[in-house]
Amino acid sequence: MVETWQTKPSELADVPASNRRDSYRMSILKVFAGFVPWIVFSFVAERTGPGAVATAGFLAFLVAAVFIVHSLLRGEAPKVLEVTGAIAFAGVAIASVLDPAADAFLTAYGQSIATWTLAIVIFVMLPIMPFTEQYARESVPREYWHTPQFRSINRRISAVWGVAIASMAAGHLLSALFSYAEAGTTVPNRPVDLVFDWILPILLSWWAVRYTIKASKAADHAAPPDPGRTTDARSDRTA
Repeated sequence: MVETWQTKPSELADVPASNRRDSYRMSILKVFAGFVPWIVFSFVAERTGPGAVATAGFLAFLVAAVFIVHSLLRGEAPKVLEVTGAIAFAGVAIASVLDPAADAFLTAYGQSIATWTLAIVIFVMLPIMPFTEQYARESVPREYWHTPQFRSINRRISAVWGVAIASMAAGHLLSALFSYAEAGTTVPNRPVDLVFDWILPILLSWWAVRYTIKASKAADHAAPPDPGRTTDARSDRTA
């Protein structure tokens, strides 16, 4: 039977607070690295000219594949963001190549489709393996991985990221609807594109990161000190 944080001594007390903060910042950086394929696709897909979506999808797939290979070489399981990105962008690239007539549609809606795919995967994974849990395990002792508290905090954090990503997907959809309202155009409306495809995702990412840091600190403070260490300290004081 696995004990919870409330009933089991916290080994995090053995780790200096500065080191724990550094490990946590690395996890945040890795989460952002998982979004690099989406950023690559956004930059390249908005190019004008034939084949832009296929090129963007292929490049985004390659970036995601590099992250997957890197995880495997380190002996780690590929992250949900990496696998979802590889599948989604490979699908977009293949669809664009097989059906050139779909290029204009995918130019407008490909980013939204890929982002909705990620949001759906995150929500589906919540009861099984919250996607942030993969990153949290890199800085939390193994004995806590299956505790109710660890799963609960990661479900809440992953749910917030899911809401943020779903909101980004909705913003990409609105951008496409406004920008490509004129039939036959493949040039986005720059003010609308700037607001919905860049400013909104940045603000939503900031909100999700803020919540992640706040929730993580709250969970860390909720973990009690090691009773053995407390007893030893009292013995030293009374000696």
